[in-house]
Amino acid sequence: MIILVIILSVVSAILYRAGGMSRETVHWIPVCMRRSWVRDWICPICCLLPLSLRSWSWWLVPAYGAMGGMLTTYWDWLFKFDNFWFSGFAIGIAGFFLVGCGVEWWLILARAIVLALVWGTICAIAENDFVEEYGRGSTLSLSSLILIV
Repeated sequence: MIILVIILSVVSAILYRAGGMSRETVHWIPVCMRRSWVRDWICPICCLLPLSLRSWSWWLVPAYGAMGGMLTTYWDWLFKFDNFWFSGFAIGIAGFFLVGCGVEWWLILARAIVLALVWGTICAIAENDFVEEYGRGSTLSLSSLILIV
């Protein structure tokens, strides 16, 4: 399961970056993947797939929707700037539906805090969007280890 999560973290990093790229940027990621919905609606699959393989539950469906919904915003409408600290936390909290799958609430909260700290720190110290987006995308999936170990 850990190997699967690591592989999905690489996939999530690539998809997250693809969803944030402009079509004019020269990069190996195909232009057809450079749409925000790729980030918002495929990255959550990378996070939830290991949980679904462990034990399927219909609670994964609202968790998927909530995570995808949280990925559509960086909360600039609320904070007047892209708040990656809060965005990471909100995406983690969107996983509270996973309590219905048997995941302990405190593990979901711990993951939300980890995502907030990692996302906020990466964006505070990184000097380019490649590092930021690959970092956020990989930790989005990699942090699911907190929920399954």
